Amino acid sequence: MKLILFAISVILSAASLFADDLDAALAGLFPAGKITELRERGMLQHNSYREPSAGLEFAPKTALVDEAASFWDGSAPPFFSETLYLYAKPAGMAAEPGHDVQKIADILRSLSRLQGIEYFSTSRNAMRTLYESSYAVSDPEKRLKIADPTGGSADGQVIYAVQKDLTFGEYLYRYAYRETADSVAFYSRNEEGLKYTFVKLINRDRMHVSLVVRDLGSHLLIYSLTRVDFFAIPGIEKKINASFTTRADAIYRWFINEYERS
Repeated sequence: MKLILFAISVILSAASLFADDLDAALAGLFPAGKITELRERGMLQHNSYREPSAGLEFAPKTALVDEAASFWDGSAPPFFSETLYLYAKPAGMAAEPGHDVQKIADILRSLSRLQGIEYFSTSRNAMRTLYESSYAVSDPEKRLKIADPTGGSADGQVIYAVQKDLTFGEYLYRYAYRETADSVAFYSRNEEGLKYTFVKLINRDRMHVSLVVRDLGSHLLIYSLTRVDFFAIPGIEKKINASFTTRADAIYRWFINEYERS
């Protein structure tokens, strides 16, 4: 009985230390009110469609998130969706902040593993495959299929990928990576114009998706930002708007699944 009580006390003490460390880590990134809300809910989301004065609300104050925020040229896009997740690592996976950076970098560069992931289609009210195929290529011109270029630092790395999206079709995308001592990010953009059925919907370089993962030790802080400039076509605007939001959630769930099984 004494051993059991001792073990429980050790676990509770460790949990208290992790909680204190987490509060300290978050304190420099957000106002106190947002920290409380994030810890209670685990996820904060903000979507904007054609709201001229709308700005980012949940971006933590980190260098890589600042880069994600600046990853757009020209006037503000009509649509953006930002989501902030606080993910508690499973028992036994907590470590020093930055411990899992290599693991995170390898997952984010494993673009072939995006093939077959699903997202919730609001128009169909059902799960649907997002990428029928996804693979890295040698260069934008020849587009020869290559193995996922993982291993080593991801900082400054650029990967081109061909991805067949069941909504838009098959196109070329560019993924630029950044890595620091405790964080990894990718900033993705479309290298070709995207069509919806037979209608051109998005010009080249007008769909940007960023994902920033920060290893806090006991938790992962994950910030997702999607920005899209698409033509206003009556009858499909709401459908496209909802689609981009649920797609961002699918990428998050894919990353977490890969993280937990790696």
